[in-house]
Amino acid sequence: MRNFVGIDISKQTFDVYFEQSGRGNHVNLKQSEEGYQVLCHLIGRERICVMEATGNYHLKLASYLYQKGIKVIVENPLRVKRFSQMNLQRTKTDKADARMIYEYASTILSASAYHLWEPNSEDIGELKQYDTVRNQLTKQHTALSNTEEALESVTGLNKEVSSVLSEMIKTVEKAIKQLDEGMLKLVKAHHNDTYNLVTSVPGVGPKTATMMICLTDGFQKFSYDQVKPFISYIGMSPRTFESGTSVKGKAHISKVGNGRIRSLLYMCSWTAKKSNQQCADLYERLAEKGKPEKVIKVAIAHKLIRQIFGVIKNGEPFSKEYA
Repeated sequence: MRNFVGIDISKQTFDVYFEQSGRGNHVNLKQSEEGYQVLCHLIGRERICVMEATGNYHLKLASYLYQKGIKVIVENPLRVKRFSQMNLQRTKTDKADARMIYEYASTILSASAYHLWEPNSEDIGELKQYDTVRNQLTKQHTALSNTEEALESVTGLNKEVSSVLSEMIKTVEKAIKQLDEGMLKLVKAHHNDTYNLVTSVPGVGPKTATMMICLTDGFQKFSYDQVKPFISYIGMSPRTFESGTSVKGKAHISKVGNGRIRSLLYMCSWTAKKSNQQCADLYERLAEKGKPEKVIKVAIAHKLIRQIFGVIKNGEPFSKEYA
């Protein structure tokens, strides 16, 4: 069994659980340089720290440990949650969560392959900052637009209320556009060759190419032969719901991952069914079989992902020969 350390992180503190000489140890530390130093002193350099991807709260500690030569694993919170449910965990405290992360690592990670965390390059880190803020603004835009739509049915709507709401929507739209332009500029400055390869695939536009580069760390996080892991990572892998002979639910995608790239790929799929011959052929085959439009859309999105990884593998623009 590997020497794991379970770390549950919050905004201002983090809880640590590890075992030594058969005895469990728990400590609560502050999210500060002093707290990080205490942690390193307690665990030494030979242990592997495991934490959940909690927004941006885990990044400073993960970066600090990485710089000190201590191995770090950052896990999808849903995986730990499922493990917790499987073990019928009833206590929900930071201390209990740190121990659960430790148990998860000792049980699951020790028996399987895992990826050690590494910090993003500076430009990818900036891209992800753009994307984080853009996602928040998109949620605000949706909420404001829904409010505007609801108020349209109100009799005697106050003009000032309507004006303020309209201006807020315009401001958010302008900010989203500014962020999109900033992301594109950053990608072209640092990943122009990769960007040109990805956009050479018919149906794939600038926004999708930018997000693909952002999520794959310029195709360093996922190499050209890791199509399936990437599809699973963004939540587009099929998930079947069946049990015995009587329970047969509809198959659907997992949706555990980045929702924005899924949305972009869905939109690309409708463009690709006209501009991308291989996708058009796939659409016709599935349509003839009577497959639902949603199923066809996912299938075309999968095809586009494979074509994108194909051009990265060959280092040449899209060609029907590699489709």
